[in-house]
Amino acid sequence: MQFPRMKEIREEKGLKQKDVAQALGVTKGSYSMWECGADTIPLRRLNEFCNLFDVSIDYVVGFNNKKKYTNSKPDIKLKITGENLKKIRLKKSLTQVKIAEELKINQPTWNRYENSKTLILTVVLVELAKKYHYSIDKILGKNKD
Repeated sequence: MQFPRMKEIREEKGLKQKDVAQALGVTKGSYSMWECGADTIPLRRLNEFCNLFDVSIDYVVGFNNKKKYTNSKPDIKLKITGENLKKIRLKKSLTQVKIAEELKINQPTWNRYENSKTLILTVVLVELAKKYHYSIDKILGKNKD
């Protein structure tokens, strides 16, 4: 999953891939794979990237052009994320089985996300947010706007 703005954001600051990789505590190869879309950046690393450059996740994934939310928080809130996932599912009148099918995952995996046992994968979260028109930052409890 490619997020072209990662490269743009890095280049705006005049940094090389190795600089960002070092700041994130990963290899240059891992960072390079994320930036070019050959591999999907883990959600916690994406959050670290956004904190490093003071931008919203929604901006990085291309959901909007708002670089930062006014009341943005740096951390992903696992409990709030699970609660928000459940709210979205119920608002759409979907069962766990149905939403899992729509997102191409299995129901026990969705259940772990919704019950705050496991942090949702980046690719699943992006698909959910895109499909149902939700802010990723809001789902993760990083923003209340």
